Order: sequence, then C-alpha cells, then structure tokens
Amino acid sequence: MKLQSAFLTILLIIPSFVFGQKSESWILTPGEARALLPNSLVLDTRSRSIFYREHINGSRWVSWEEFSVPNLPFRGNLLPFEILKKKLESYGVDNNQPVLVVSEPKNNWGEDGRIVWMLRYLGHRSAFLVDGGYAGLKNLGAPVSNQGEPKNKGSLSIKPDAKLTATSSEIKSNLKNRKYVFLDTREEREFLGETPYGESRGGHIPGAKHLYYKNLLHENGSILSSEEISEKIKELGIGRETIIVAYCTGGIRSAWVTTVLRNEGYTAKNYAGSMWEWSAGNEKDFPLTAK
Repeated sequence: MKLQSAFLTILLIIPSFVFGQKSESWILTPGEARALLPNSLVLDTRSRSIFYREHINGSRWVSWEEFSVPNLPFRGNLLPFEILKKKLESYGVDNNQPVLVVSEPKNNWGEDGRIVWMLRYLGHRSAFLVDGGYAGLKNLGAPVSNQGEPKNKGSLSIKPDAKLTATSSEIKSNLKNRKYVFLDTREEREFLGETPYGESRGGHIPGAKHLYYKNLLHENGSILSSEEISEKIKELGIGRETIIVAYCTGGIRSAWVTTVLRNEGYTAKNYAGSMWEWSAGNEKDFPLTAK
C-alpha cells in the first residue's frame, strides 16, 4: 500500500513540478509532455486522414479553420467568443486540465502553434505546443491507437488576453513607432510580392522584418535551441524590449512564431487577420511594399 501511495504521489507531483518550472512556458519537450499525458487533453492538428490511421489514445482531431471566420478577407480572425467556447468545450477543453497540441512540424503550417496561441489568448494558461510533435510523444512510448475519439465535454471560462493579439488599427497607429517590429513569417516569395493564397495585394508591411517560420526548426522538426533562436532574432536587429507583431497570410504561421517567441520571453503578438485582412484595405491606410 505504501508503494502504491508513493507512486500516486509521484504522478501528482510530476505535473506540479513541470508547471512550477514552466509556468510561463508555451512549449514542452516530449519528455515533459509525456509526463503530463495521463492527466491531459491532446489536440492533434495533423491531417484528418493521418489522425484516423493512428493517434495518441484519447486525443481529439482539430483544425484551425473550425475556430476561424470562414470567408475572405477576414478568414484569419477568430470566431466570436461564445461560439469558440461551445466548440472548444465540445472537444473537452477545460480550464482545469492541461492541453497538449501536436502536429507534424515539417509538413504542417504551424497549426499547433495557432491552437496554442488561440487557447492562451482565450485565457487557458496550461495550453502547450509539444516540441517534435506527434512523433516526439510516440517515440517516448505514448500509447497510440486508431480507435474513435472520446466525447468528453469540458468547461471553459474565457478571459481574453489582449496582450497576445494585434489588430489592424494597432498596426496602422504604430507603423513608425520604433518600439514596434512587424515580423513577416511567410516565404520570401510572398514577402517580395507574390500572392499565392488569395491575397488582394502583394508585398509586405513597410519596414517589416522577414523570418520564414520554418527557419526556426531543425531538419528533424524540432525547434531550435534558445541560443539559436536568440541569435536569429538578434540578427534581425530585434531587441528584448521590442513589441513584435507577427503576421503571415491568415495568422497561422505567425501564431506558431508567436508561440515560439513567447516561450523565449519575447513580447510577441499575433495579427490573426494578417495579409488576407490587411491587403483588402486601401493602399493609403493599409500600405504594402515589395522593396
């Protein structure tokens, strides 16, 4: 009985220890996530077909689209809070349970970061991106299956954190504010003016820095070390005191970068509307350049 009691105590201490050490972390190593797995909800952002072939036991499949406005030019923006609350609760999201979000980092578009950013913005402080994605957890022995999804309901209290999101108005008001840096996380071709995803106009926000989001990943899909990330941000001339507003096409890749930078202690915000919204505005009020 004493051994059983000690074992149960360890199971309870591990999550507390992880949260104690990682209270401001947005990203967990596969080992940290594996330790939390028995008491966590796993949201899987891989393709639906891959998910149904194999997934972590008890996990739920999600896509960023179902939480976002469906039509252009506002497609990147989140749905109203009351709709988000019902949708997320239907997936089992609960304020009192950690949420681990997984993906295929090299093949996806940063959807895991988008879900983590969304949950953090809505006030869920224990939502985490799992470094290395689904494979990282599976390789550490996380139980997998191809069985159906559970139907557990959650209870979510939404308390939005305005510090995590940027609006077009905020960007317009701070285009020349040196405390702000606008970080374009798209491919270089997009930064230079190509419009492959239905943008109304091409180019980038004047003065924006360019950092393709996948440049923060190793070849194996794991995220760069803190030192490597810091060096890349420093090379762009961005300091710790800077307010970083990340954007892409619809706030997906930029949400992933926001998650990574927040995990490193930077003051980063995601512009969810991103280029779909910005490029739909007039050139005078919503300027773009390809230079």
